Amino acid sequence: MPAVDSDELLPWWMNRQTDPASPDVVIGEGADRNSTHRSWTLLGTVGSSDHGVIDPRGTVTPRIGGFSVDWWVGADDRWHLPSRSVAVRQRLVDESPVVETTMRVPGGEVVHRAWAVAAGDGVPAGGAIVIELRNASAVPVAVAVAIRPFDATGRCSISQIDLVDSVVMIDGHAAVHLARSPSRVAVGSAESGDALTVVESGAAVAQWPAGGVRCEAGRASAALLFPLPHTASIRILIPSVAPTETRRRRRATPEMVQAAVPAAAADADRVVAGWEVQTRRSPRIELLERRAPEAMRAARRFALLHAAGDDATSWTEGLVEVFDACSLVVALAQHGLHAESARLLMGLDDRIDVDGRFEQEHHRIDAGAAWLHAVAEHVLLADDAVLARTLVGDIAKIAHRVHHDIVGGGDRRGRRRSSGPGWIDSPESLRVHELIWAHSGLRSAALTLRIADQSAAAEEIEGFADELRAPVDEALNAASRAVSTALAALCALVESDSIFVEAGSDHLARLLPLVIDASVNGAIWHRVGSAGMSPRLSAAITGARARAGDVDAVLGLRWMLDVGEPTWSGPEGRSHNEFPFGSRSPPSHAFQCATARRAASRCLSAALCTTA
Repeated sequence: MPAVDSDELLPWWMNRQTDPASPDVVIGEGADRNSTHRSWTLLGTVGSSDHGVIDPRGTVTPRIGGFSVDWWVGADDRWHLPSRSVAVRQRLVDESPVVETTMRVPGGEVVHRAWAVAAGDGVPAGGAIVIELRNASAVPVAVAVAIRPFDATGRCSISQIDLVDSVVMIDGHAAVHLARSPSRVAVGSAESGDALTVVESGAAVAQWPAGGVRCEAGRASAALLFPLPHTASIRILIPSVAPTETRRRRRATPEMVQAAVPAAAADADRVVAGWEVQTRRSPRIELLERRAPEAMRAARRFALLHAAGDDATSWTEGLVEVFDACSLVVALAQHGLHAESARLLMGLDDRIDVDGRFEQEHHRIDAGAAWLHAVAEHVLLADDAVLARTLVGDIAKIAHRVHHDIVGGGDRRGRRRSSGPGWIDSPESLRVHELIWAHSGLRSAALTLRIADQSAAAEEIEGFADELRAPVDEALNAASRAVSTALAALCALVESDSIFVEAGSDHLARLLPLVIDASVNGAIWHRVGSAGMSPRLSAAITGARARAGDVDAVLGLRWMLDVGEPTWSGPEGRSHNEFPFGSRSPPSHAFQCATARRAASRCLSAALCTTA
């Protein structure tokens, strides 16, 4: 395990991974990389793809590889630290990307709220994240806004911190805008120790040190202290847009710094109202399962965050792969968010190469098939024949490419160049996954072409799909030989809306028992034999069970709700300590990604309506 400075305040998840007594301890060099609690919650607006995140203890990270802003509360007895306190709870405000974190202190509570706002008067260009601290206790407290050399995934580097009037400069750029100058400050570095040590010792000073703080090891830290009387509040703004390299190299001067005005940012209540308006277009669904309506409303709003801009994005991974982006398109279309699903489809269209494959994803047969399926879903649900006619050429081109690749995919060369999603772990699993998606994608392409009045082209593509019926049936019959292959087959059947799960088909009845026997409380391993529990796979199997009429499908739904609470941001791979295998499935996306961006939202919808 890497050496840890016992006096340094670590993020909540790193405390657990480096504590030998913790059930989340990670042995070896990986302890300083977040692999057990990647359940952060996105903060952003629908007008920008620049998102930040907040962790379960209220630590805000504006961007990957940047820095984080923590909060500490000084009460009569001591300094209370959310990353070490057990008296912390968190929730979404009215199922919107407005996150409230509350910590108990002597005399009551201190409330931390975080949300994102668009650019405007007093708000930096590109928008900002607002952090508001309110003293809901009966006595005055002090609060510290702490600059930390971590992001939500691990340790990062901060070489210098300066304070110019009410603007905190990190590595030469304006990183945090304060409502007013702090009453006291504390700084730290690898050499002098953590800023927390200075704060807890009472040695914080009234004046910012001349020259600021410098640390060649990249472990500079700072704490800015403010008095907070009873019922009082204070705000800060964190710009959402990352600085350019040119600005990072230049040393900032007071004349270069343009302070924002935190008080000018929209209030949390106004932001919540805006999110309600954004999703008012969605259909009303009555759900009897407790917590399910709340989870559905939150998933819709976080889906819009991932769809901001012309491309689907993930906070850790940037541009999302086509297969997963198409899942988001389908989720948006099925929830009535048609303008966003159309915009993402056109963004994906720009990534199509001349050979009918997608840029940098020539190895993914399922990418083209998923795009054909997503186009058809949008066209049908949005009644968008105009988009169908616009994409006729690319639909035909991709359909021909999918047919060519899947027909040639049975030989050794074809298998060598293709790959699938992360849960595919064998050639047999990959083959059944690709066959099911290719068949569904070709049928979807034919349907869209008919809507676009291209009957001859539609008949040709239908012929391609008919060629695959026998190979799909054969692959599904063989899928019962291994649990992993059965899992791949069921996920593809449900997510692609395959006709092979319609009335008269016995594939669900044959394959489901194998996967259910390998599940735990309705949850599915990311890979069979691994300790990572996947909300996406669990949602797909829950949908399959619901379509098969299994009343116990609700168990999978309840597991997803359990891991998603309280902000519906459970990790993509959930560690399960009943299975002490050596490796953990590396989670990469929050619950809202798994339920919306990564196709589980639509499966969850089916499960909810069936089991309610």
